[in-house]
Amino acid sequence: MVIDVLRALGRRWYVVVLGFLLSVGLAVSAYSLTPPEYNARALVLLLPGANAVGEGGNPFLDLSGLEQPASIVVAYFSSESARAEILDRSPTAEYEVLLDDSTRGPVILVDVTDQTADATLSTLDYLLSRIPEELARLQGEVDAPATSVITSMALTVDAEAERDSSTTIRNVIAAGVVGIVLTGFIAFALDGILLRRRMRRSSSELAPTETEISTEPLGPRPPKGHRRRRSSEAAEEQTEESESSVTPPAEVRAGQIS
Repeated sequence: MVIDVLRALGRRWYVVVLGFLLSVGLAVSAYSLTPPEYNARALVLLLPGANAVGEGGNPFLDLSGLEQPASIVVAYFSSESARAEILDRSPTAEYEVLLDDSTRGPVILVDVTDQTADATLSTLDYLLSRIPEELARLQGEVDAPATSVITSMALTVDAEAERDSSTTIRNVIAAGVVGIVLTGFIAFALDGILLRRRMRRSSSELAPTETEISTEPLGPRPPKGHRRRRSSEAAEEQTEESESSVTPPAEVRAGQIS
């Protein structure tokens, strides 16, 4: 079966060449439609107010109870107004602001993805500046005392955006495979159609047609009246034979008497 397919592809090499060019075009289109993405992340920690820590206290030892304010900040950046704000800055940017599951405590994870490294880092810096602003606004609306105001600090921030080409590679491979499979199917099907058509044409050329069979000579035609003369001659011969075979009765009786 594999040999038959290879022979069919070899006979229809022009289809294979066109299919290869088509596959390259599909791969290029997939690459242009899904360019590589860039990703950058940061972690933000919420810190308690001065009255919760006390004079000379360590704020890292009193982080309990800050998960709720952190959840409120995360909920704001998940709203439609916050997303519209980010989309106005970079229409191709995608981001997530959520509580970090890998740590215990009021740690907010900021994850940004965009089509260029500069745009990714710019959106990440903007979100890092907006988190303390939004945290201060929420506390200001409830008239929180200055000594109990919760603050924030950046734990880690990516200095460079990481290139992610996994989606692009998958799409390019898928487009190339589709082009190659389609090329093989078309070439094999076309080869079968052309071979069957050629076989029917050759068989029709070898088989005699009805016209040829009817026009074949069957020998010289007898002259007009020949069949009638032959039938009359045969009748006369039969009459003569019957007459010669009959013995006259007189001769038979004369022989018997003698």
